[in-house]
Amino acid sequence: MGRKTTKTKKNTSTTDTNIPDQHDLPNLQYSTTGRVSVVLPSYNEKENIVEAIERISNALKTDLYEIIIIDDNSPDLTWKLAQDLQNPKVRVIRRMHERGLASALDRGIQEANGSIIVWMDCDLGLPPEDVPKLVSHLNAHNDIVVGSRYAPHGKDNRAKWRAAMSWVFNLYASCILGFYARDYTSGFIAVKKEVTDKIHFSPHGFGEYFAEFLYKAHQHKYHILEVGYIYNYRKGGKSKLDTSFWHLLKAGAQYGWRILKIRFGKEKNQQD
Repeated sequence: MGRKTTKTKKNTSTTDTNIPDQHDLPNLQYSTTGRVSVVLPSYNEKENIVEAIERISNALKTDLYEIIIIDDNSPDLTWKLAQDLQNPKVRVIRRMHERGLASALDRGIQEANGSIIVWMDCDLGLPPEDVPKLVSHLNAHNDIVVGSRYAPHGKDNRAKWRAAMSWVFNLYASCILGFYARDYTSGFIAVKKEVTDKIHFSPHGFGEYFAEFLYKAHQHKYHILEVGYIYNYRKGGKSKLDTSFWHLLKAGAQYGWRILKIRFGKEKNQQD
């Protein structure tokens, strides 16, 4: 979804234009200092974007190389709030014609220059303070580290019915795609750049891209580690999937069909 320069980037805006226990050896043979690119897709996130940038920056400190915000021309001017920070490590890409989560992430990954790429939502339901934990477990053995609600110490703090729906869907996805991962809808991940250079996902759709990415990475023999984190509701604004049972069922059906296509359809044999 040579670029490895370490020069400080100016604030820019683009208009669409017998393996040891890896938890005990998190940094084995893998330096992260100043090499992390964080990709944040955004649309109408004015209530969250500034805090998200600040908390990610404070969490990663010297490990942060850049934060790339892919904004779909938010009517609430999310993109402008990010630009106005004048943060030299923040890049804002304002897309005028394209829309959608998967395509935004695909664009951000392509734009990233760090040797490690993190992506996550900017609504603060995913804790920025856990980004260093994900990054620290990338090493000679782990190529991908996923923040997981279903790994030890992980938890879904939303309403019980909402958390249960997500658990059932992810069990379904694991049964179809494999139990090497348990949180196929996480969207919270740290990846070596060499992996994203090889593994690509469809830019169409919403959260289904994540299951596709993990499945393809596993097929290519990249090692995936899940690390527990606590998921909460978004801090500002509202999500249709969290407030409307109908929207949740509709998304679940779309996700379920996509899982089958990934495993048994033409996407299974698609060349990257």
